[in-house]
Amino acid sequence: MLSLIRTFVRDEHGEDLIEYGLLSSFVAAVAIATIISDPIGIRSALVGAFKKAYNALDIAAQGDLVWG
Repeated sequence: MLSLIRTFVRDEHGEDLIEYGLLSSFVAAVAIATIISDPIGIRSALVGAFKKAYNALDIAAQGDLVWG
């Protein structure tokens, strides 16, 4: 039983996966903090892009209703 615990503690399989997970969560946290604090106007650019996409889809849907 003691040897099983020793091999479990010394086992390094999956270590890289944990490191990549931590790195990706750090990058996501920094990206979210940047968008929330909005130092360079990212939020307004994103809102504008989504509004343009929504308007384009709305116009396309109205066109489909007329022809349908």
